[in-house]
Amino acid sequence: MCTDRFLFGEERESPLRITDGVFVPASDVDPEFVREKKDGLIFLDALAPQFRISGIRHPKENGNEYYRLDASKRTSYSPANASLAECTAGAQIRFRTDAEKMTVRISLRGAIAGMHHFTDRGAYGIDLYTGTGTKRTYLGAMMQTFADSPVYNEQTIALPSGMQEVTINLPLYGGVNSFVIGLPENALLGLPLPRAVEKPIAFYGSSITQGGCVSRPANMYSHILCRLLDADCLNLGFSGSAMGEQSIAEYLATREMSAFVMDYDYNSTSLEKTHYPFYKTVRSAHPELPILIVTHPYYHAERENDKARKDVIRETVRRAVEEGDTHVEFVDSELFFPLQMRDLYAVDALHPNDLGQFMMARAIYPVLEKALLREA
Repeated sequence: MCTDRFLFGEERESPLRITDGVFVPASDVDPEFVREKKDGLIFLDALAPQFRISGIRHPKENGNEYYRLDASKRTSYSPANASLAECTAGAQIRFRTDAEKMTVRISLRGAIAGMHHFTDRGAYGIDLYTGTGTKRTYLGAMMQTFADSPVYNEQTIALPSGMQEVTINLPLYGGVNSFVIGLPENALLGLPLPRAVEKPIAFYGSSITQGGCVSRPANMYSHILCRLLDADCLNLGFSGSAMGEQSIAEYLATREMSAFVMDYDYNSTSLEKTHYPFYKTVRSAHPELPILIVTHPYYHAERENDKARKDVIRETVRRAVEEGDTHVEFVDSELFFPLQMRDLYAVDALHPNDLGQFMMARAIYPVLEKALLREA
């Protein structure tokens, strides 16, 4: 019997003290960000400087939008990518507070409802954690019914006593018009502790990368990996629309990253024409960035189409190594799932469920961790 209960090593809190840093009473936050005062609570826009928004450029620096690409260059992206960039997959709001409760108000933008293979909460809900480092606790009992409406939600959430770091994962298949957090007026509020991995880990790919079809945001494989490594998540998954466009590669080239997981395979009808150029655009901008090149998951014995697409991706890796790239790794999706009962890992023989996304993270994690340690 296996007695090792920690598949990824023991969870560890941040070595920094939770009480270190600058805090202000919620009532002292700049009035510019106060949206309401009611019943002893002060409702603050998450754009206030005491909250950290990660996984996207800060809205105040990106056209006042929660947007995954460069909002000023919207017309340079494909219509599908420009629209799906409104979805906030990978984005988080983090802060520290000693409040014993908080009220969350979210106004959604373009929530993609009616996807019958996907739970509403997985598509346009949020989820919430407390804790630091890789040791974070899911406050699930308080959040199960949050995403009842694709337009507007409000819910009050009890928090553990004492100073806590709060992490809120934003919707995968919905966008955010506004996010407001209500705290007791006398509650202390401050920025979260620094991450163990300084720069975000970036991901590019299809609906699978965007999070389809998990039951809640934290269960997509990119969030799992970033939670395990205590890193911010830069998710550029575009449902049905990851064609290897140079406009996306050029955007990635402008971003600071600690590593890049290139999970781009499934959607493209011209993989052999776009895969290597996409890699090369990112590599030219980041000569020493760890790049993991991943193939698409499948739930059956490898078929000719799977093999043909893998051959294209292997060729990118071969060329990269031949050109002297010592920071590129190949992850074969055949390693994702055991051979038995592979149907357990997918919703529709295409999109991984929570278990499938976990297994993807489990296979990618040791390669990614090793690459990050090598660069440290």
